[in-house]
Amino acid sequence: MPPVLRKSLWFVGFWLAGVGTLTIVALIIRAILF
Repeated sequence: MPPVLRKSLWFVGFWLAGVGTLTIVALIIRAILF
């Protein structure tokens, strides 16, 4: 596997993890507040 492809895959995985975490946190906050 080329290093560039591996780095892009790592970036996509990191981005998806961040978005998923933000979504879960937003849902929890909304459930508590509303």
